[in-house]
Amino acid sequence: MLKRSRRLVALLTVITSLSTGVALAHDEEEPAPDPPHLAELVEGVQRVIDALTRASTLPDEDAAAAVEWLVARIDGFVGSSRVAAAQRVALSLPTVAVPPTHSLVVDGPPAILDLVTPGSGLSRTVDEVFGDWSRVLALLDELQALVADRTPVRVCPVPGGWDFEDDWHDSRPWGRVHKGTDFHAPVGSPLMAIEAGTVIQANWHWAGGRQIYIRADSTGDVYYYAHLDSWEEWIWTGTRVEAGDVIGTLGGSGNATTPHLHFGWMPGSGSIDLDSLQNPYRLLVELCV
Repeated sequence: MLKRSRRLVALLTVITSLSTGVALAHDEEEPAPDPPHLAELVEGVQRVIDALTRASTLPDEDAAAAVEWLVARIDGFVGSSRVAAAQRVALSLPTVAVPPTHSLVVDGPPAILDLVTPGSGLSRTVDEVFGDWSRVLALLDELQALVADRTPVRVCPVPGGWDFEDDWHDSRPWGRVHKGTDFHAPVGSPLMAIEAGTVIQANWHWAGGRQIYIRADSTGDVYYYAHLDSWEEWIWTGTRVEAGDVIGTLGGSGNATTPHLHFGWMPGSGSIDLDSLQNPYRLLVELCV
């Protein structure tokens, strides 16, 4: 039992430190650190794969429950790793004009290769960088395959026709900063429940306009949808939703100057706790790109 407990502690330490350092942590007082080198990302993802593989053999029920809880957060870890890898590629090729981070993730290495000036002398560097990039992506695919039958179903909250970027902590009027990710799409675009859970609040707020909070079954994460044009008639506080259910339409209600969905994420909060808001961009990259 002691041996199993030590192995569980090691697993928790590995995945929590990785996901906290890459996907979840945000210090408002300090600038974000440079993303890890691609070789470090390869090592980190491999450690998660190895830890989950070992943990799958543990018979202890408490250990199994803890592992399942962590598995439910793999989407965030994978998306975070993809973004960190793309950022590192950009930093590794300083002479290349780099498109937005999510374009790197969408188009992959060729999008950058097309921008490298012939004869620039960067060919060796490019080969080395994209070799590491490929290893990161291959390991992320392996990790996803490892947990495919255990991860909760999640969908992009704005299906098709969307545009979003990492605007976390952008400045806003009255000295505020942005605490979410904005999706820009036409008014009336359908909005979907990101995963199965319970609507814990659906109401009007002067800032968020028509808004919905959903608590996920899998982790207790709370997702926040703001500025809706309309709710579906069946959406009330206490309503059950499944991943992919249409819960309303995109609009510009409340304190919004243009139509968009403001999407917020409170990991593991279990209730509406604005102090626990964290950057959802990396999770959304995995679900929407």
